[in-house]
Amino acid sequence: MKKLRWGVIGAGGIAHRRTLPVIGQTRNCVLSIVMDVCDPDKFGAKYGVDFTDSIEAVLSRDDVDAVYIASPVHLHAEQAVAAAKTGKHVLCEKPLARTLAEARPMVEACRDAGVLLREAYMLRYHGAHREIARLIGNGAIGKPLFANVHWAFLYPKMEGAWRQIPELGGGGALADVGCHVFDLLRMFVGEIRRLAAVAGTLVQDYQVDDLTTVLLEFESGAQGSVTTSFAIPDGAMPPFVGIYGSTGSIEAVGTLTQGTGGEATLFADADGQRRQIQYEQVNTYVRQLEAFADDVARGAKVEPGSEPELLRAMAILDASYESARTGAFVAV
Repeated sequence: MKKLRWGVIGAGGIAHRRTLPVIGQTRNCVLSIVMDVCDPDKFGAKYGVDFTDSIEAVLSRDDVDAVYIASPVHLHAEQAVAAAKTGKHVLCEKPLARTLAEARPMVEACRDAGVLLREAYMLRYHGAHREIARLIGNGAIGKPLFANVHWAFLYPKMEGAWRQIPELGGGGALADVGCHVFDLLRMFVGEIRRLAAVAGTLVQDYQVDDLTTVLLEFESGAQGSVTTSFAIPDGAMPPFVGIYGSTGSIEAVGTLTQGTGGEATLFADADGQRRQIQYEQVNTYVRQLEAFADDVARGAKVEPGSEPELLRAMAILDASYESARTGAFVAV
């Protein structure tokens, strides 16, 4: 089987910790070249492939079919458009861009080039989340009525931390991890119709939000709340997902993680019992890469007319920050 040949743009952070180390563990991917502006000699030696500080050197390679973009958010749009113009498929770290307007040219460039574009939401591949989606889809909790998710950790001011600079990251806690939560809730409950948000910087000495709460209304009529924070200490408020329905509920603790852990339970009103949910332990980054490569192999690409769906995640983020500014409910 032909393997998808990857070029990685941005070798620090999540790429260095999670994605680069597992490309070789996948069944259908191989690493060709890595690009970063820092420490090229260090990274090149570590991964045993060509390393460059030039994006053009990646995009000009014949042995690169797809690029994984893990650079700071303000660079995503320019880099994705450039990749599409050279016929490379694009897996881009979340959020796709700083704003919805900035993300549109990315989608349009990939559509025009006939390549695949996907946002890197690895949490949808977590074994617990796949099983939760299956159970809800099979009616295990009846009609979903309410979702409650919170994800908080301490992220103090750090020199050079681009996520703490609005011009570079586009937002704070909500942009960084809230987008993951919205993606999962769309998988569990369905599409979001409208929302209202409160965002603030209550503790940290930077300009992006360190605490945001969003009230959701789904198209089904179900309701939800999402809280994200960079100001609450690690462990003080463990990451939590709760989906409550007309005949039961599912709760998960610790599954919002870069790892494989966490516990999930199912409560059924029929017998009043709470049961542990068994799920497959998988590396979410491996599964994400494999799923992308599988889709490329079957000819998947950005189809004309699919733009609104690809931009939906950015539309939800934009609406959240607009609501926080105006104090109004915002339709998505």
